[in-house]
Amino acid sequence: MQRKTILILGGYGGVGQSLVRLLLKETQVDIIIAGRRKDKAGEFAASLHREFPNNQVASRYADASNLESLLEAFQGVQLVIVLTSTPNFIKQIGHAALVSGCDYLDILVSESTFHDLDELTSSIQQQKRIFITQAGLHPGLPATFVRYGAQYFDKYEKAIIAMAMNARFERAEQAAEIIPLIAEFNADICKAGSWRKATYRDAITIEMGNRFGSMKLFPIQMEEIKQTQEMFHLEETGAYVSGFNWFVDNLVMPIIMITQKIKKGLATRLLLKLFAWGVNTFSSPYQGLVFLNEAEGMKDGKKIKVRIIAEHDDAYLFTAIAVVACIKQYLDGALHPGLWMMGHVVDEKRLMEDMGKMGIKISIQIKDGNGR
Repeated sequence: MQRKTILILGGYGGVGQSLVRLLLKETQVDIIIAGRRKDKAGEFAASLHREFPNNQVASRYADASNLESLLEAFQGVQLVIVLTSTPNFIKQIGHAALVSGCDYLDILVSESTFHDLDELTSSIQQQKRIFITQAGLHPGLPATFVRYGAQYFDKYEKAIIAMAMNARFERAEQAAEIIPLIAEFNADICKAGSWRKATYRDAITIEMGNRFGSMKLFPIQMEEIKQTQEMFHLEETGAYVSGFNWFVDNLVMPIIMITQKIKKGLATRLLLKLFAWGVNTFSSPYQGLVFLNEAEGMKDGKKIKVRIIAEHDDAYLFTAIAVVACIKQYLDGALHPGLWMMGHVVDEKRLMEDMGKMGIKISIQIKDGNGR
């Protein structure tokens, strides 16, 4: 099999550094670190040369807002991975990948990402390219976890996806996609087999294990699980996430909502700095992440409850592991051409197995309908 070259746009950030090192450990690929800061990309590439002397790592300049720089950077590349918080340039990056004959993967959260790339579907199909959007943790794993839970039931009835995370921001810009999500609260939940708009009053309390205990979690939009709800005819499903800390939840988030109602984009840089400072200053010193599917259904005529739990001490590494587990399937030809959300295209059992091998602790708890 021909050795592939993977270009990572924004590869010198927190997730990027974890992802690159994991790729070099787990796969046989050549890596190009790319971004607007060519000096920083070069420094990171040089450090990787020292750390992995038998691997080929290079750096290139690439500006997501400049098509010509993208086309030049993508030459000789088989897969482009987008780690930058640039959803407004995603269609341009996708177009540059197609012109350059590259496959594509991003870890963006924005709902607009899939719809923007959908405009390229005809070209993606004609060129038999593989485009994967919303890969990684959240989005990325919700649909995967729902699908993985199906094996335990004859009749799958409920799948609640929940996530609690305590991490730090190295740069305020890393929170760029979070501000609009807070400002434009938009979430759907499925009850009694039908989807409806959620509000903050639809928050639920879930036991998130020893790391976090019992927590209040709020619904968030997760488009990828709508297809799985239809697939398994689930009566109840939705995605929920914990808050950040008392300062961010009670002060910063209301400020974001008020300012963005006055004018979208108002004081964005200040809000990013305030949000990142609030998370870094007031959050618990413990860092880690717990992701789970709390599922219910019927097995052999009896009601059972299943909790599928994944946890790790490093949220950046957790995300990187999920992405690399997907890329492993891409590299060996297991994924089909087309535009996909990660949670819809991967083999869920293999993904979970590979994530476990790379360090994520995965456990399954099965109880009867009474919780015993």
